[in-house]
Amino acid sequence: MDVMRLRIAGVLWIAVAAFSIATTVVFRVDSYQIAATLGFGIATVILGVWMLARPSRVAIPASIIAGIAWLMLYAGLTVLQSDEMAAWVTDAFLAVAGGGVGVLAWTAGAQLDHAASRAERGS
Repeated sequence: MDVMRLRIAGVLWIAVAAFSIATTVVFRVDSYQIAATLGFGIATVILGVWMLARPSRVAIPASIIAGIAWLMLYAGLTVLQSDEMAAWVTDAFLAVAGGGVGVLAWTAGAQLDHAASRAERGS
């Protein structure tokens, strides 16, 4: 298993979530946005810690789903706050960063599948 990639994804989830939570606490004023971004931030911190502590095949689809949901949330916030340049840039960055971590997890899963198929052909 490509454990290192999963651990890197775990660290990145924690970092992206920490940035998201800090941004929410300091700048957001809308209660729905606060609830959504804090909820996603806390969930992805938990996902990141799980991927660090116990990297497993189960974490891959969870990370991919989190990446898609993260991308959708922050892309939506980017559109909602398009008139505020600083908020727009921050939300766009968070959308790309969260989606990127999901892609990293997906590539880790592809590496695992490739390694499994090589092992089957070799035996």
